Amino acid sequence: MSTWGWRSHFYSLVPLGWALQAAGHEVRVASHPSLVAAITSAGLAAVPLGEDVDFAEAFAGRIGAVGDLDRPGAQPADRLEPAITADGGVVRFADALLDDLVAFGRAWQPDVLVWEPFNLAAPVAAAALGVPGVLNLWGPDSSVTLRLDPESVLGPLAARFGLAAADVSPHGDLTLDPAPPPLQAPTARPGRPLRFVPYNGTAVLPPWLHRPAARPRVCVTAGTMMAGVGLHDRLDLTRVIRSVAELDAEVVVVVEPRQQHGLGPLPANVRLADAPLAIRLVLPTCAALVQQGGAGTTMTALTYGVPQLILPQVSDQHFNGERLAATGAGTWLAPEHAGGATLRDAVGELIGDGPARTAAALMRDRIRALPSPAEVVPVLTALARRTRT
Repeated sequence: MSTWGWRSHFYSLVPLGWALQAAGHEVRVASHPSLVAAITSAGLAAVPLGEDVDFAEAFAGRIGAVGDLDRPGAQPADRLEPAITADGGVVRFADALLDDLVAFGRAWQPDVLVWEPFNLAAPVAAAALGVPGVLNLWGPDSSVTLRLDPESVLGPLAARFGLAAADVSPHGDLTLDPAPPPLQAPTARPGRPLRFVPYNGTAVLPPWLHRPAARPRVCVTAGTMMAGVGLHDRLDLTRVIRSVAELDAEVVVVVEPRQQHGLGPLPANVRLADAPLAIRLVLPTCAALVQQGGAGTTMTALTYGVPQLILPQVSDQHFNGERLAATGAGTWLAPEHAGGATLRDAVGELIGDGPARTAAALMRDRIRALPSPAEVVPVLTALARRTRT
């Protein structure tokens, strides 16, 4: 397995890694040195390769504000074209990892290489090593919204190993897709279904989660990526929390430590969760979720049938919000409405036994009906055997 950039990118690979190990296969997770702690804490073997790239610095100025995709004339002035470019952060991460990844592959000789979205080093390495590649999607395939010119982006990376851009398949020989209809983007490349199993990092169950909540519980979270790239101030999180707290509900706030410090005094019905608290532990007890639209968070809530409200700040979050709305299991609000009565009333509707709860339960059942990671392991081993033959 190969992962890049940020720990939540790696999280999508963990359940499949567990299943492969449980079936007796050898699993190695190759990544930048900074990902070693996240990989080893998940019980998988880390292979630190290449150099670290600072995520915030690599994407500084390259993560644009969202526009209202339903109203093209209302785009914010600083909105960037969604694209993977030869000088962008995605390529910088690939460049820092690629040579060592291929060298390790030649020494260890894997039978299959698995990677997650926007990892460009892995498909190039698979082509250089002559082994089958598997793309493990983490949710709705937002790559359908991106522009990528293979010759300018993949060409120079592939040329290091005597390959052309056409020799590299970013989607691999097989794509594993955890997003059942209508969640997945209609134009996405068809993939093999794989049940989404939530993993959000290490976690400790606090005493207040030992028993059910006395009244409806609403989780408010801002994910991990926005704080990691220094964009946590794009959303007035305090205003969001106070708006939700106007409801007759218990509000549980799960945010990164740096976000906690700026929240200030909060209403009495707000519980600020101590880290670490993976949302997979709290969401089964929740009536609704308010979040920014990360793929892992969105999929985790759908897995537990929790209606959700997305407050998107950057383009892929908006994409996830629109895919969620297509399922009926929740909705999204534009940044200018992320607070006050509009937000409070939207969450109030999610808490009730309305259509969003019914749709969320339906999506939960559709996800649970997909083949588990253990059931997909034989597909990967068959792929490896066919290639060796």
